[in-house]
Amino acid sequence: MNSSGSLFSTASILKGPHQVAFDITNKCNLRCLHCYNNSGENIVSTEELTDDEVMEFVRDVGKMELFNFCFCGGETLLRKDLICRASAELKSLGVVNISMVTNGMLLNEKTALQLKESGVNRIQISLDGAKPSSHDRLRNKQGVYDKVISALKTVKKLEMKCSVAFTPTSFNLEEIEEVHSILSEIGIDGELRVQPLMLLGRADGNENYINVSKWEYRKLVKEINRINSNKVAPEINWGDPVDHLIRFRTTTANECVNHCNVRANGDIVVSAYLPLVVGNVRKHSFTEYWDHGLGSVWQNSIPVEIAKTIVCIDDMNKKNEGIPTVWQDKDIYIDLIDSDLNDLNNLRPKNEITC
Repeated sequence: MNSSGSLFSTASILKGPHQVAFDITNKCNLRCLHCYNNSGENIVSTEELTDDEVMEFVRDVGKMELFNFCFCGGETLLRKDLICRASAELKSLGVVNISMVTNGMLLNEKTALQLKESGVNRIQISLDGAKPSSHDRLRNKQGVYDKVISALKTVKKLEMKCSVAFTPTSFNLEEIEEVHSILSEIGIDGELRVQPLMLLGRADGNENYINVSKWEYRKLVKEINRINSNKVAPEINWGDPVDHLIRFRTTTANECVNHCNVRANGDIVVSAYLPLVVGNVRKHSFTEYWDHGLGSVWQNSIPVEIAKTIVCIDDMNKKNEGIPTVWQDKDIYIDLIDSDLNDLNNLRPKNEITC
């Protein structure tokens, strides 16, 4: 019996997750003011999986008949050749969608064509303003805006599926309609994804400089609804980065989590926004972790207890006693194969545990 009272859980009958997001690198050619994981400077960027280790991991998960495998970062194209090798392997194993995110700086036509030929069929690029002064300000480097526009046109020319991410800040909030118009003119018909600023990593340190008020967010959502009512592509989708942290600990959504996150050093995390590592593919294979309950990891007490510290965006950068800050401090590591994720004593320092 599982916790819901049924004989078999959904996770127990799935061969693997539907989606895997893999940070192929946390190195980066930018130092964006809002970067939630401190790319280029974070705690895992010096211990990334080698090319051979990445390929071993890819072959393992590729056999699970994934619906989508996404290369994330960091700046993914710093390992472009490896992405092409891995994508070709995933494609040969029957993975339906192979996607990636990029800041667009290195995405010229030659590179885009190599990616397409290797199997990458979805690309997300960030556009955080309707003009260089706003986009480049957030990206902390001049000349990025022009390269992003060029990258978007290249992806459109090669008929690759493309979505765009826009992060609202105090200085670009009024540009959402113009950003939408620019994308529509280029012909981008994937989603324009907008979500609140995540106050983690560099965004935490720059909060007073770039953050948006609750009232401004309300105005933004109203504007998004107005733009979408015109039925002109791309559709703008408003996201909530903490929604899953609430659903997975409070509803039956925790019965099976079909989306898994793996960091550049092989760490498997229950959420990119929580400091809890439940395994590492250098220690056991991803398949072993799935077979030992990775899909139902949210039915355990420890992930739920840590997730309770975040109920809204404002909680993301709050300091909680005994809980490290994700992407800044050393994470809590409790291997789901070798340890008990239901033993709350594992959250306490060893010298505080008593018999």
